[in-house]
Amino acid sequence: MLKYNSEEIFNPERFPEMKGELSSLIQKTENTPRYFKAEIIISYFKSHCIKSEWIRVNPELVSSLLAGNFITRHIESLFDWCRLKPVYLRAYENYIKDTVETRR
Repeated sequence: MLKYNSEEIFNPERFPEMKGELSSLIQKTENTPRYFKAEIIISYFKSHCIKSEWIRVNPELVSSLLAGNFITRHIESLFDWCRLKPVYLRAYENYIKDTVETRR
């Protein structure tokens, strides 16, 4: 049986600032199209890259992100921190995806 240190498992409750930033981002972009919304948010804050097909189908969201109108330093810092922790990173991405999709 594998044993994990509690710090090796993503727990969003440990990151209230990130949760607040994500909630604010979702709220401020609630009127943008839903197409690839979670994927765009994850990709942008993870690597500052957005697929061209996503830009074509959801230019409003992409423009909002590129304008830098959101406070997101905790979202981005957590991506930087877990970059070399693939299980943690996947769980963090899944959390963002689930949060974005349930707030539609």
